[in-house]
Amino acid sequence: MERSTFVKAVTDLVQEYIDNWDRFDSNPQIRVNPELLYVEAIDGSAMLEGIGDSDEAIENAAYAHGDETMSSTDFQNKENPDFYPIKELIKPVGHNVSVPDEDKIQKLADNYF
Repeated sequence: MERSTFVKAVTDLVQEYIDNWDRFDSNPQIRVNPELLYVEAIDGSAMLEGIGDSDEAIENAAYAHGDETMSSTDFQNKENPDFYPIKELIKPVGHNVSVPDEDKIQKLADNYF
């Protein structure tokens, strides 16, 4: 994935939140798979479930593989998602008007490109 495609995907998700804020809980997040650079908008509760699932997968790999744990753990860590609060990626531009904050989204993209 190219940087511009990633930035557009994140910008679109932030705009989706702005347009449909009532469909999310109080802690909306952008979830990024750092290996695939797949992004999606999720609720905070889904973020907590994702963190728990990632921790459980690492623990299961450690028990199942013994000495092979290092490579399994490395792979799982690459697949563990990163989370970014959507509300921090919004810029108010007027009375009750907000837009995706391009500068902050570019800084988020710096983590991957």
